[in-house]
Amino acid sequence: MKPSRFTLVVILLLLTMFFMTGCLNLKKETPTPQPEDQPELQKEEQKTQEEQKVEDISLKEFFPLTEGSKWLYLGEGNEFASFIREVLYVREDRAQIMENNGGTISASVFETTDEEIVRIFFQGEEYNETNFLDEEPNDNLVILKKPLKVGSKWETPQGSREIVEIDATVDTPAGKFEDCIKVRISMENSTSNEYFKRGVGMVKREFVSEGTTVTSTLEKYEIK
Repeated sequence: MKPSRFTLVVILLLLTMFFMTGCLNLKKETPTPQPEDQPELQKEEQKTQEEQKVEDISLKEFFPLTEGSKWLYLGEGNEFASFIREVLYVREDRAQIMENNGGTISASVFETTDEEIVRIFFQGEEYNETNFLDEEPNDNLVILKKPLKVGSKWETPQGSREIVEIDATVDTPAGKFEDCIKVRISMENSTSNEYFKRGVGMVKREFVSEGTTVTSTLEKYEIK
């Protein structure tokens, strides 16, 4: 017995609906599973981008050496922790800083290059503001060095130095400074941290030894 025309039409409709339903199911996109370590990868990428931004900045911006610039630091933990710094003389890539802590006045000559800032001369007691820019170097203390990224480490006559942060935040009487470079100085019996802010210079120094902590924190400054 042949199927009636009505039966054929019903069968064709059912087949058409089935085919369309299958196509719709095929068009549904299966969500791409996100790897469990996706947040960590994003953090690493962001960290790399931040380090690259810092690396592109000149070292001189973290250690301004323009003539007449001054910094006043408030000390805690030691009577000589408070001190004043002033840039007395500048010529080409050299600058001389006077530092007065109320007990003595010292003179330091710094030399800057694209790769590092080095103290090349130091006089522990100097009360006459003598110009030492042309003096024979007697020191080789690298204060800051590229690359400016976490993990950069170098040896100096006064212990090893390592960049441990490039985005440190420091609260001081002179204000709150963000995105500071934190340098850790490790010696046999002590650890120090120095914080440098772009456009300002050193904003804080911490010295820790055998349970004793001495800090020098920026109170006022003037960059010429």
